[in-house]
Amino acid sequence: MTSCSVAGPNPSSPEPGGETAQLRLLEGNGAAEPLRLALQTLGWRPSTWSLVQVHHRPGAGATGIYQVDVVAGDDQVTTEFLCISTAALTAPAEGTVQLTGADGLALTVWRHPHDPLLPGLAWACDAAKVGAALFEPLPDRRSAVVLPELATVSYRPLRRAVLTADHLGERRYLKVLRHGQAGRLAERHRLLTSAGIPAPELIEVPAPDVLAMHRAPGTPLAERLMRDGARSIQPHALINLLQNLPPESMRLPERPAWAARVRDYAKGAAAVLPEEQARITALTNKVHHLVSTVDAGPKVPSHGDFYEANLLVTGESISGLLDVDALGPGHLVDDLACFIGHLAVLPSLDSRYIHVPAALDRFLAAFDRVVDPSALRGRAAGVALTLVAGAKHRASPGSPDAWHADALRRLAIAESLADAALARRS
Repeated sequence: MTSCSVAGPNPSSPEPGGETAQLRLLEGNGAAEPLRLALQTLGWRPSTWSLVQVHHRPGAGATGIYQVDVVAGDDQVTTEFLCISTAALTAPAEGTVQLTGADGLALTVWRHPHDPLLPGLAWACDAAKVGAALFEPLPDRRSAVVLPELATVSYRPLRRAVLTADHLGERRYLKVLRHGQAGRLAERHRLLTSAGIPAPELIEVPAPDVLAMHRAPGTPLAERLMRDGARSIQPHALINLLQNLPPESMRLPERPAWAARVRDYAKGAAAVLPEEQARITALTNKVHHLVSTVDAGPKVPSHGDFYEANLLVTGESISGLLDVDALGPGHLVDDLACFIGHLAVLPSLDSRYIHVPAALDRFLAAFDRVVDPSALRGRAAGVALTLVAGAKHRASPGSPDAWHADALRRLAIAESLADAALARRS
């Protein structure tokens, strides 16, 4: 670990707007000096750099990912990816660079894939090691080794990463987690598969905190929703799947539902839409009131992140249940609200989701028969609010400002759901 200083504004200040200032630093030219200093400690100097993405966790800091063309001592130019984070790290790992500004702002910089809290990421990004662990060797040993093609599906710095490995027509998935989390997630997979729930089949790998799995069968539900509103999928198929989650899940740790953390996620929404602070505050108060006062029903086994991206379908059946990290005690209404909240914002993501409004009405009508309609919409409003900040993460290089209209649409959808919940309150 190396430490040095860089002057700048105080984006870590606790007053309102502090997180907005953090994002402004990471998204603007203020990142240039931390990048220069970090590269200097590594023996490089930057040629050009550009921001790839910023990940923001309300109350826990933000991390910018940068593509940097660097010049080494031999004047060779290579492309590297560096991360700058405002998150507080209690014990920064070897290889990180610590920058302390004159105002006390702490930044941590590292070179991807050497994430200080994801020890298995470097292994998962090594095609030779992944190929040897996940795929059968070629029948003809004299042939040249064919390495798998690795691709990053998602990377949440300091939290987790998901990668795909493709090799001769076969695909495997890799999930890289913080220290100690892979074993707990493997337990959840085994719990589900033993109960007949279609979670992906796991593969043992010789890597720390990496979970590898086979591809689950089926088509993403999102594709069916885009095609025809998933007309062949009966809403009760989703309800049945949730009601068949194994009772042993109740012994797992409980995680707060998305809507129960609405005040935290409101900070993220306000950070990207500071001009809408009053609207966001009013919406947050409505959702908090609904979550606090409308009966959520009994505690039952819960998926915890139940929406179209985590569901695969074959014919009329659910053939794959993904991302089971949050399996544990919860409320049926929260799983259904998670689905509704995501479904409601799909048209803001892509104009081709023309069948979603009709599908939303169909799923709402079915879900209303098994959970309280007001609780369903109120908690779905909270879920939709958690998605507002994510609009900025999806910004297209060709139209970098288009995310703003998307974020406003998501906010309006969340407001509409909250108003519908209040109107239906018994």
